[in-house]
Amino acid sequence: MTFIYHRQEQADISPYFNLTFSQENLRREKQRAGLLSGVFVVGLLLSLFFYLTLPLDSYPQQARNEIMRVVLPFLVFMSLYELNMWNMFRIWAQKGFTIPQLAKYLNATFEISALTLLLYLLSDKFDHPILVMLSPLTTLYYFFIILSTLRLNFWISFYTGLIACVEFLLLSVYLLEEPSTLAGSFSLYLTTSFAYIVKSVIFLLCGVCAGYVSRQIQISIKSSIERSETQNQLITFFGQQVSPEIADLIIKEKGMLKSQHMKVSVLFLDIRNFTKYADKHTADEVVTYQNAFFSIIVEIVNRHGGVVNQFLGDGCMITFGAPIPLRNPAENAVKAGLEIIAEIKKAVLEDRIIPTSVGIGVHVGDAVIGNIGTETRQQFSITGTVVILAARIEQLNKEYGTNMLVSQDVINELSDFHPALTEQLGVVDVKGMEAGVELYKLS
Repeated sequence: MTFIYHRQEQADISPYFNLTFSQENLRREKQRAGLLSGVFVVGLLLSLFFYLTLPLDSYPQQARNEIMRVVLPFLVFMSLYELNMWNMFRIWAQKGFTIPQLAKYLNATFEISALTLLLYLLSDKFDHPILVMLSPLTTLYYFFIILSTLRLNFWISFYTGLIACVEFLLLSVYLLEEPSTLAGSFSLYLTTSFAYIVKSVIFLLCGVCAGYVSRQIQISIKSSIERSETQNQLITFFGQQVSPEIADLIIKEKGMLKSQHMKVSVLFLDIRNFTKYADKHTADEVVTYQNAFFSIIVEIVNRHGGVVNQFLGDGCMITFGAPIPLRNPAENAVKAGLEIIAEIKKAVLEDRIIPTSVGIGVHVGDAVIGNIGTETRQQFSITGTVVILAARIEQLNKEYGTNMLVSQDVINELSDFHPALTEQLGVVDVKGMEAGVELYKLS
């Protein structure tokens, strides 16, 4: 099993990025709406607390009542509005919808304007209307600007800061009093626009800073998505050459799998008379047959935790227990082998593949797994007597007229699973082995 690791131009992943980023954007919008709803709920509770606990001599009851008649409905309305937005985004996320950019601008305009309208309605509740622009309610502008970072768009954050700047400044100028009617140092805040101009500029700068942070978050998310997609593409690419399990392990280990001993069960499978079939059919027909056949094999092997290490044209080598360890690799291999035989018979009866007969050989033992090769070319390898013996056992199916043979070591590993048709064949001389191998027929 060989793979070549080399640099390639990054594939176009914009469709994947656009889809994933849209989903992330919707999730952030949902977070933002949820946070704002929480802010307004807290504001509502604080307003009620101060209304009920503030001494009467510090603020007249009538004035407090008038203010609360404006503030409480606003806080309740905005809490429900943001909660509704949160629920809408939740439903959109489930249905895979995206948010138009225009909707974000309209939402930002509504939120800022709603706060500006509140300040205007409250202004006549003060002896000096301009003082409403110095009230704690103006800090809500900062919440809208700060949380605009979750919209992952510089220009929307900038726009939020800009519209807060403009509306705050215009309302402040409108509420300023004539200098001739007042005296004293405090008149600076009542008659002069300088302090409000500065605060308006701060809102604008906050929008710029929020936009910068939003842009950095966007870049970070984009990089994360691209890294994820690049890894998925690598796994897919290697997965076409090797098994997905090995591909994933190769990438995690940065292309180098540490050599180690593992207990594995090796299954060799051979398609009977495949050479004669290939000689008499076109290349397309042969490939179509192979794809249909091996799709059955791969599905069964995956189900039993195995790995198809090599496709050999007329067969394949499958391992259980490497590189992903299994509790009982021999038992997994036997179950997979028997299921393969049964499923092939079923596929033939259903005309999914042409009449096909296979030979399977299974052995279990210690193997060395790891990478061999150079820096430019690496091969994931499973080596050891267990591999050679499994291949030799498979070849003996032709001599005995069987479909599946296993060694005594495999039978010894079986716990609660005992195939019904097991038949002992005795000790058999195997090519290349000094000692004989005791074989069992399972099918």
